[in-house]
Amino acid sequence: MSTLKRVHFASTNRVYSPIPTTPSPCASNSSLPSTPDLPTTPPEVDLSFDAGNHYPRSPYPLNSELFLDVEPKDMHIHSFLAYSPYQELQTAYDLSRSIQDVKQQHPAQTLMEAATQPPLQYFTIVCPEHLLWDIQVKASNPYPGSYVTVDDVLTAIYTHLRLPVNPLEYQRLDPQAKQAVDQAYFARVGRADPALREQEAKKGVKRVDFLQGLNMFMGLSGTHGGSDVWELNVS
Repeated sequence: MSTLKRVHFASTNRVYSPIPTTPSPCASNSSLPSTPDLPTTPPEVDLSFDAGNHYPRSPYPLNSELFLDVEPKDMHIHSFLAYSPYQELQTAYDLSRSIQDVKQQHPAQTLMEAATQPPLQYFTIVCPEHLLWDIQVKASNPYPGSYVTVDDVLTAIYTHLRLPVNPLEYQRLDPQAKQAVDQAYFARVGRADPALREQEAKKGVKRVDFLQGLNMFMGLSGTHGGSDVWELNVS
C-alpha cells in the first residue's frame, strides 16, 4: 500500500506576541519571538532609493536625534545587505541553511558595522510576496545609543524564518502556494542529516518554507513604508 507524504506541524505552535521579554518555548534555542501573524500590505518600491550606495566604514556619531525624522531617500543600507540586481551580491546566503555559513565567510568587523546610515535602533523587514509576518530587527547591544548591526539583521532573519507555522496560517494559502510550501518543506527535510531527518520532519513546516524554495538572500531594498521599513528580496 502506498504511503502519502504529508507535511507536519509542530505540536506546540502558538501566535507570538511582539517583543516578549523571553523567547517563546516553541522556538529553538536559537529562535527569537516575532510579531503577530498578520498579513502585510505590499509596499511600493521607492525608485529614487539608491540601494547600491556603498556604506562608509566609519559609523555615525551615536546621538539619539539621528534615529528620528529621517526621510527614506536619506537612509542608506549597508552595501553588504543592499539589493543590487545588476551587481554581484556580496552576501551569497541560502536562507534555508545555517547562519554560520555566511558569518564564517566574512570579517567580524564587517558584521558589527551599522546596518544603515544613519544608524537605527530598530527597523522592520517585510517580504509581502511570500511571508505573512513582519521581521522585527533591533539592536542586540543593550547599551544606550546602540544601533542595529549587519549581524543583527542576518540573525533576525534567520531566527524568524525558523519559527514554526501553525495550521491556520497554512490554511490561508491558496492551493498552488500550499503545494510550493509542501515541496520546500520536503526539500529542506531531505537535506537534513539522515540521523536527524525524522526529528526535523516532526518540527513541522517553518516560515522559511513559505519562501517556496526561493531561499537565496538577494538583499534589502527601501520602501514607501518609511525609513525604518525594508523589503527582503529572494530568488
